[in-house]
Amino acid sequence: MAKRVLPTAIALALLAPATYTPMVFAQDDSDAQLEQIIVTGSRGRPRTVADSPVPIDVFSEADLRAISYTDTNDILKTLVPSFNLGRQPISDGGSFIRPAELRGLPTDKTLVLVNSKRRHRSALVQIGGSGTQGPDIATIPSIALKNIEVLRDGASAQYGSDAIAGVINFILKDASEGFSVSVDSGEFSEGDGAQTTVQANLGLPLGNSGFINLSAEINEADATSRSEQYCESWFCADPNGDNPYNIRSG
Repeated sequence: MAKRVLPTAIALALLAPATYTPMVFAQDDSDAQLEQIIVTGSRGRPRTVADSPVPIDVFSEADLRAISYTDTNDILKTLVPSFNLGRQPISDGGSFIRPAELRGLPTDKTLVLVNSKRRHRSALVQIGGSGTQGPDIATIPSIALKNIEVLRDGASAQYGSDAIAGVINFILKDASEGFSVSVDSGEFSEGDGAQTTVQANLGLPLGNSGFINLSAEINEADATSRSEQYCESWFCADPNGDNPYNIRSG
């Protein structure tokens, strides 16, 4: 009798774990939809231009075309407050290289980005007598720009010492089709200082999803003479300059 009880007890002990094992049901997999997020640089909660504590300017392609200038520096000088720019006609390389200046600080204190990538500085030192050099913005044709983002405040904590004055980010066009041409011509006075600028942009497809976007600019400027007096209202009426005060006052 004892021999039969022992196998029965062992069988019940083996079945006990299976009896108390909980049943796990597979859950239905749901497709999670995620939105694409592009982050240029952030160290806090998401902000927009409206609620940002620092001044941010974003200029679209339409805003750039609305300005009568074709030079990128002149466009920024018109649109961006505190953007300083001086043209030096008799200053060696300073006549052609005009780096950005924000809030009256030297040119090396403004960070210039192209497609959110740091732009290299100019090889010419001592521009404008400040002893510093910054990126040459004039090498970027305005017709190649899709939009411009300007941060008019110090951002050295995020971008480094180059961004003490602010940050300028140039976004280039990425269109895979289209062609545009811009021609600008003028002179200081009749027959003096004629200047012509021609810009062109071309977009071409590359494969299924690629593109090639090309931009070019040609600028030609004639010499100007400072020894000649421009024909202003009082000078035309009294070329000898006998009594210009009476002529001006009527």
